[in-house]
Amino acid sequence: MIDVRRLQLLHALAHHHTVAATAEALSVTPSAVSQQLAALAKEPGVPLVERQGRRFILTGAARVLLERAPAIFAEMERAGADLAAYAEGDRGVVRVGSFSTGISDLIAPALARLRVSHPGWSFEVVQAEPEQSAEMVRSGRLDVALTMSTGHLPAAGDPDFRTDSVMVELFDAILPYQHPLATRNGLHLSEDLAAEDWIMSAPGTAWHECVTAATSQAGFQPRVVHTVDDFSAVFALVQAGLGIALMPRLAWTGINTPQIVVRGVRDTARRHIIALSRAGSTPEPLLTAVREAASKVPVPSVGPFAIAG
Repeated sequence: MIDVRRLQLLHALAHHHTVAATAEALSVTPSAVSQQLAALAKEPGVPLVERQGRRFILTGAARVLLERAPAIFAEMERAGADLAAYAEGDRGVVRVGSFSTGISDLIAPALARLRVSHPGWSFEVVQAEPEQSAEMVRSGRLDVALTMSTGHLPAAGDPDFRTDSVMVELFDAILPYQHPLATRNGLHLSEDLAAEDWIMSAPGTAWHECVTAATSQAGFQPRVVHTVDDFSAVFALVQAGLGIALMPRLAWTGINTPQIVVRGVRDTARRHIIALSRAGSTPEPLLTAVREAASKVPVPSVGPFAIAG
């Protein structure tokens, strides 16, 4: 391992030739320089200096090493500048994980904005489901995880983690275009949807947990006719008139599926979207950009139809 301070000492000796001049160039005492050079002369392996009386002479090995010195010093300067920029918030490298719709609707637009406002920052995006996120942050595989309020979230007050709220995501009704409720601007969870055939994900998933918690609170259990985990499959089933679904808002934004209607629901399910990071760290500037993206998530249309073909 090459000690950069000793390399600086050799570099100064090569330029100034004497211990006194080297000490003056490095703003240290001549005795300190002599002690360092004496240690280098006794270095096992490849000696970098030879002692001749009171003088120190650079060896051939030292001259070979010093050919690399300018490049090493330049990299050290750049590294120092990078650290200073990081301390000032102008530079950083962040590994961020999120569930799929969080990537498409929050992370992607946030990073597009940061490429302009914070060009010195770089980001690595990894898809990470809520049940994986906490451990990935704890182990250092992620710096920030966009996750949600499920049983997999670390307990409140866990000293290993910092949590920051991003948004409260409501669940909206997805209906076939020809459904009798399609012309209604707002629906009631129990009064309007309890008797419908439902499309939902499998038990144990975050989507299932959120919806069944809301329907239980409303006094009914949905009649689940179709069980699917892929949102595109949900839209296809709704489009075919085979049932309705209560879906998180991030799941339907930006879709281009004809013959379906999206409607807001009173007393609906909701989930909290959270930025999870290690205690003592800061998720900025990503957190601010993600919150800005969240503020632009669309809401169901107040017109007669939201999506039609």
